[in-house]
Formats: sequence, structure tokens, C-alpha cells
Amino acid sequence: MEDGEEAGKVFHPESGEKIALLSVFHKEGIIEFAQMLIKLGFRIISSGGTARHLAAAGLAVTDVAEITGFPAILGHRVVTLHPSIHGGILAKNTPEDEADLEKYKIPRIHLVCVDLYPVVQAIQGDNPTVEKVMELTDIGGPTMLRAAAKNHNNGMIVVCDPADRQRVIDELEANGELSEKTLRRLAQKVFQLCALYDAAIATYLAAQDGIDVRFSAIERVRELRKGESNAQGPAILYKDLMALANPLAWDQWKFVASNPGYVNLCGGDSALRVMCRLTEACRVNFGRVPKIAIACKHGNPCGLGVDWTNPNRAIGRAMLGDGTAVMGAEIMVNFRVDGEAAIRMHTVFTHLRRKVGRPFWGPDVVFAPSYSKSAESLLNAKAGRILMANEALLSPIWPLETHTVRPVIGGALIQPAPNFILGQEGVDEWLGDKASADELLTMLIAWVVAWEGVSNSMTLAKDLMLVGTGLGQQDRRGATKLSIIRGEDS
Repeated sequence: MEDGEEAGKVFHPESGEKIALLSVFHKEGIIEFAQMLIKLGFRIISSGGTARHLAAAGLAVTDVAEITGFPAILGHRVVTLHPSIHGGILAKNTPEDEADLEKYKIPRIHLVCVDLYPVVQAIQGDNPTVEKVMELTDIGGPTMLRAAAKNHNNGMIVVCDPADRQRVIDELEANGELSEKTLRRLAQKVFQLCALYDAAIATYLAAQDGIDVRFSAIERVRELRKGESNAQGPAILYKDLMALANPLAWDQWKFVASNPGYVNLCGGDSALRVMCRLTEACRVNFGRVPKIAIACKHGNPCGLGVDWTNPNRAIGRAMLGDGTAVMGAEIMVNFRVDGEAAIRMHTVFTHLRRKVGRPFWGPDVVFAPSYSKSAESLLNAKAGRILMANEALLSPIWPLETHTVRPVIGGALIQPAPNFILGQEGVDEWLGDKASADELLTMLIAWVVAWEGVSNSMTLAKDLMLVGTGLGQQDRRGATKLSIIRGEDS
């Protein structure tokens, strides 16, 4: 074939016409996106299922085969891997590249919208086979995405995240083009997606030969108020891009008032683990979840109170677990904080002040599903108090972690996640089979704090509240003595 003889022999774009290449596995919203692009003057090219899906909706679609002059082959494995497609994606805005496009009758492509075959979901499914994983390993999709991302500094628009589609339309409608910053961010998301995609496949294939390979990818969420100490400078909250979706992940929280520091979120994370494990234990043992209030200080619970119906009683029990340690603590509850709840978190009632030794409890942070306006106003009476909210706390889910990871010098220690839940059959020898629900729940309070606390651990609970802890001690006798001393003071 002579140069340019076959390529593009059917397709003839109008002068100055912009072209959008759409090829997606997940079809949700793609018709609406194509309609908006057409209104903005784009011609749509596509192939396979996407082309049929758009055509069925009555949209004008040019099949990729009309550009390449070549049908899909090898069971649709090779469709877009062709110079007439990738030349249009990769062409720079130079006279030399324009001459090549003209010589070989290759239309310039201005926008690429592609997602990838769901190989990650297949790998995370039940007993995936190598054959299935390899069949779902996308080649054309990542190639088009990477090519478009590579050329973003020549104005190429690349969309791999459906959440970005409306942003692209809005900016095109407003300015006729995308800013350099937007183009760069879209390109960055492509390379990030491809890296995570390849990491999942590499990990899976290595595992077939007994090789354990793990990848880590995290993205900055926000700068926190301070590090663990002032000498360490600011701390940064990151989210794990390779973790299973979890509505309680810290990037999903709303920062209602002020900005937490490193120690605050460490305490919050400890409280969250206690909350999730106790919630699951209650589901397993009772089929229902009580109102739960947890106080943490320096990564360990210092108070925990529950009540089957009354959130205010749960708060009162949590604050009295260790009335001294609650000063500066993190408080977490699984119910909306209203004005009365806020009063109980903030003010020490008159009849308790001699015992506690001060008029205000003084917690630094409150974590709750939500707050009433009056609660926010009262809790903010203490300057700098931090309020964070997440509706998922109303019904915390059991953590989705399969393994725990602890950094060590030069590497990491990894072990299966401790997913044990104490049930009725495990405590009959202590409580007997005639134990009441409240007695079992009190036992679960002592168990969950000891389980989640730093070893060596000894915990005492009574009447639906934590009354004494000896956590993080070098010997068991010391832990026991400390828990008794604190129990006598509570």
C-alpha cells in the first residue's frame, strides 16, 4: 500500500471539526456526555459496544474502522491499535506533525474518554483464574489513555474518571478550551490509574508463583494543624488509593470546626477501631447496637460508656471512666450530637465537680455522625476545639482490612488482620450461661478495650462502662495494678 492510500479512505472530517474518541466499559452517563460534546461541535468516534450503545440512543457515531480502514480482529483484541488512531492522539501542534497527519489522511483527535476493563474487580473476586484475569487485562484502553495523557501539553483532553466529565463540559462551554492546570490534572489521573491497574495485575501474577509483591500508593488529603511534636513540623493526612472503599476512611470525614493534629487523628483512629469492633460484637451477640461513647487519649481508650437507648447516659459513663484523662481527649459517638449531648461533653455537672476537680471536661476533639447548630455553638465555646463528622458513624461497618502493616526500618511487618469477635460461647466460663444482656455487654466493653489497646493490657468494666485500664505496660502485674488504681478512682 502506498503512503496514505488506505488510511482514512472513508472518513473525511469537516475543516476545523473537533473529534472525541469515546470507548468505555461502564456505559453509565456516556450518552449524556456524548450529547453535550456534540452540542459543543465535536464529532464522536467509537467502536464496539460503546459505538452500538451511542447509536442505539440516536447519536451520530463514526466507527473507528472507518478511520483505520481495518476491521476489529482477533476477537476484538485489536481495534484501536493503529497509526490512524494513535497518530491523531499523539500529534503535536507543530508544522511537521500537521504535515504527517495531512500526508497519511489521519484526523486529529482532540478528546479521549476511556475507562478500563474491570480486571481489578475480577482479581478481588472469588477464585479468579489466570485466563479470566488475562482476558480482562486491557491493552487498547491504557494505550489510548497514556498516549492522550502524554500529549496533554498540546491541548489533548483525556478523561478516565466519569466524575470529570461535567467539569470538562463546563470549562469548554465557558472558555472553549481547558486550562493548562485542568489538562495536567486529567493527565495525572490517567497515569495514576494505569499505575494502580498494572500494580494489581503484577501482584496477582506474582502470587500465582508464590511470590508476594505489594504496592503502595497514597494521595495527599490535607495538611494537619501540627505534627506529633512541634519540632516535626506539620503532619499530612493521606488516603490509600489501593484500599477497598470504606465510608469511614479519614478522607471521607467532614472537618466541621478547626483542624486536627497528628495526635488527634491517631486518637480518633484508635477510637474508630474500638467503635467498629464493639459495634460488630453487638451485632453478633445481640442483633442490635447500643448508643456508644468512647474517649481516647494518646492512642488508648480512657473511657467507654454504652446505653441501649439513652445517648446522654452513654456520654456520662464515658467521661467518668477516667475523669482526669478526658481532659484533652478525643471523644467519639455513634449518634447525632444535639444540644443536651454537647452539654454533657462540655460541662461537669455540679455534683461531680469535687470528684473530677474542674468545671469542664475539656476534650479537644469530638467525632460524631453530625451536630445540631446548638451543639456546634456550645462545643465551640472552647477555643480551638475540633469537630469532625461522618454520617457512616451511625452504623459503623466492620473494617475491610485483610492485613495489618507496620513500617520497620527498611521494610514492613505484615500479618493477617485480627478479625476475632468475642461471642457468648467464649464467655460462658466467666459469666455463666445465665448472664444478662447488660452483663455480656459490660464484658464486651472490657474485652474490646483490651483487644484494641496497646499490650500488656488489663481492663475493668462495670455497669456498662469502662472503669479502669492498664494499657501499654511492660509487665502484666503492672497493668493489673494500674487498672485497679484507676478503677478505684473512677
